[in-house]
Amino acid sequence: MATIPNPVTTALVENTVQHVPQKKVTLGPANVVAYMFQGTGVFMCLDIVAWPMEVARTRMQASKDNRPQSTFKLLRDIARTEGPTKLFRGLGPFLLTSLPSQAVYLGVYEHATAVIERNFPDRHNSNSALREIAVAGSAGFLAEAVSAFLYVPTDIISQRLRVQSESKGRAHMTSIDIFKSIYKADGIRGYYQGFFATLLAFTPYSVTHWAGYEATKKLVYNHLAAKEQKEMRLKKNGFYTKYQLSQNNLFIVGLSALNAAILSLVISSPFDMVRVRLQLLDSVHQQQAEQIQKGWWAMAKLIAKEEGVRGFFKGMAPKIMAAIPNGIGYLFAYEYIKENLESESASSSSSSPSSSSSSSTVSIFPPTFSSA
Repeated sequence: MATIPNPVTTALVENTVQHVPQKKVTLGPANVVAYMFQGTGVFMCLDIVAWPMEVARTRMQASKDNRPQSTFKLLRDIARTEGPTKLFRGLGPFLLTSLPSQAVYLGVYEHATAVIERNFPDRHNSNSALREIAVAGSAGFLAEAVSAFLYVPTDIISQRLRVQSESKGRAHMTSIDIFKSIYKADGIRGYYQGFFATLLAFTPYSVTHWAGYEATKKLVYNHLAAKEQKEMRLKKNGFYTKYQLSQNNLFIVGLSALNAAILSLVISSPFDMVRVRLQLLDSVHQQQAEQIQKGWWAMAKLIAKEEGVRGFFKGMAPKIMAAIPNGIGYLFAYEYIKENLESESASSSSSSPSSSSSSSTVSIFPPTFSSA
């Protein structure tokens, strides 16, 4: 990632002590399309790598056994008794709608962020972390709510495939079998079973993820900028003055991504537990089929009654193992792709008129690869 010169240094050189907020990377319509393609490809790869942990998480959440379970022992047992390929059970349906739903999610998030910032500008130039929480949280909520219409049907099929070995006395069912059985039992409605629970699980995650990330990044950057400002005032050539860390520096992005991943996991875990149980009622907990009609709150009370508070946090170990590296990689890719697209767009706009026609089209691949 290219290092953007710190504006605080520039301000001090001009004998000004006012803190100048760093410009946030924003993308135009053409770049948003390219970003959607690039980002979706990278994020799908991250999901594939982390998928065995998703299988372990779903198995733990589906189980009513309150005893602690070892994630690696569970994965080893699945590989030994069912075969290594079963560690990727349910991945097919997930990937089927991953491309369109991720593209919609990223597109809505970027567009919503731009619209909110344009209509509610920072008139007082406050450079506040609270403003980042409001903007990023609102955009994350909208992105999750819109994209949920695409991924919920295949998410239900994927969840049921992942726990199939726990369905005693039932023949193995393929994705098509599950798709048909859902339609036969409940019609189109069946593909959106637990939709409200999904929104309750994923919108807090999305809101906390983006709000936590942007706010932490702003707080850390402001802290480092203040340190640099102090060094410049004292005319010291210290660490902060020497390195002039930008807001998209690897350290700042990594620390912010880690904080966002932990916060979003803790806040969304109870909602996610209820979502999984509702989506699995017909395949694992058939005796609780009436809970579908009773809805989200009744299922939450049932979990609390039968399994206690600990029941809402089942599967946290594989969740953390998947979400933290996945979340950090996700946000590194997010910043890298956006920064490269902005640089590519800037170089295209500054090129001569004779060459602008050939370079005005934005590649869907990062400049590193498309320039070869």
